[in-house]
Amino acid sequence: MMLFKDRIKQLRGEKRLFQKEFAIKIGVSKPTVSAWERGTRSPNSTQRKKICEVFSITESELFSSQPFPKNLSPEILAALQDPIAVKALLITYKSSQDIKGTIRTFLETLPNLPPEKRQALLALCK
Repeated sequence: MMLFKDRIKQLRGEKRLFQKEFAIKIGVSKPTVSAWERGTRSPNSTQRKKICEVFSITESELFSSQPFPKNLSPEILAALQDPIAVKALLITYKSSQDIKGTIRTFLETLPNLPPEKRQALLALCK
């Protein structure tokens, strides 16, 4: 998995933003962005939200090196984090291996998912 400091550099590079330009967009100083990219500091929750707004991504995408498919709505992403919804999906599709593989892939891109929920979802996909 890509480290946050590397992810920020990657996203900033994709948008062709210099550190100073990026800092202005999210309301911090250039040294703050530099510290994030060196891995000596981390953004707070307000700063993370602004970072996500600048890059048009979710917080899960911010901490993941794997892009989310853009056609998935926030409701679908939330449902994929709910063991009951996942079980219903698996029952509906008769435990299709394709569905199980897709769910496993999404779990890898949700770094903030609590471990107990991640384990419950993975158990459903066996």
